[in-house]
Amino acid sequence: MKTVWVRHGQSEYNAQNLSTGFHDPLLTEQGVAEANQVAELLMHRYPDIHDLWCSDLRRSYYTANIISEKTQWPNEIKISPYIRERDYGDWSGKNKDQIRSELGDEEFFKIRRGWNTPPKHGESLKDTAARVYEFLKVVKKDSLNQLPHIIVCHGNTIRAAAVLAGKRTPENVHEFEIHTGEIVEWDF
Repeated sequence: MKTVWVRHGQSEYNAQNLSTGFHDPLLTEQGVAEANQVAELLMHRYPDIHDLWCSDLRRSYYTANIISEKTQWPNEIKISPYIRERDYGDWSGKNKDQIRSELGDEEFFKIRRGWNTPPKHGESLKDTAARVYEFLKVVKKDSLNQLPHIIVCHGNTIRAAAVLAGKRTPENVHEFEIHTGEIVEWDF
């Protein structure tokens, strides 16, 4: 099954260096421009698709909507909470540099980029991967042809999918970074 993962365009929280998680900020002007650039690239690379998915958070939906309008694929946007961003719990809405200063580099990176350790009242990346795995089971069940599934979601969702796709391991997933408005393609 061919999947094309798209990280949403820059959000207001991304621009302010805030941990977003389940918070629901809008796209910035740069985020809208990134969504349009991704749409151009996808339109030329994939004249037809199987389906277009996004999470139930606005930054993901608005990016998917821009892609849908620009590409004019006949598919409706499918929405899934399974591909939401990782729940950052008590970190949500807080400045990343401030959190890092309070915790120290080692603890901050263990939680932010590690596999097993969640922020207080939040999810670990392993927890996020469990949600993404459930999403992939649904998509795979519906995969009737070789056309790609376009999945517009979030950085940690894509990081978790990288482990599920065998592109990263729990031990080296911290090295994987995907920027807003960026695309990766994997077969599952």
